[in-house]
Amino acid sequence: MAKYSPLTKTLKKAVPTVRASDNVVKRWEIEVVYAYAGDADNNLPAWKNTYSESEDVEYLGKTVDQFTKSELVDFMSPMIENHIFEAHYESQNLPATESSDGNFNVNSLAD
Repeated sequence: MAKYSPLTKTLKKAVPTVRASDNVVKRWEIEVVYAYAGDADNNLPAWKNTYSESEDVEYLGKTVDQFTKSELVDFMSPMIENHIFEAHYESQNLPATESSDGNFNVNSLAD
């Protein structure tokens, strides 16, 4: 389950590759906008980002008009919603919670 929810997913672009002999879609190139409305109570800002996916669908034997927007959105990897969006959201919207010390003197440690 996504940490920042609810997320809305909106199909932004879909480009089919179609087999000429029978108009069956072989592959979709899909772009989907993932958006989080934010949470004012927890000081979390709204944010959105676009992700893309390529899906081979020839095995379905469907023509372009037999697909729905929802079906195309469902081809997106669940990793985007459950991990990638979260990581991008936090890196862009939350303050850093750790730092590194590039000047750390290893000689200060006990042998």
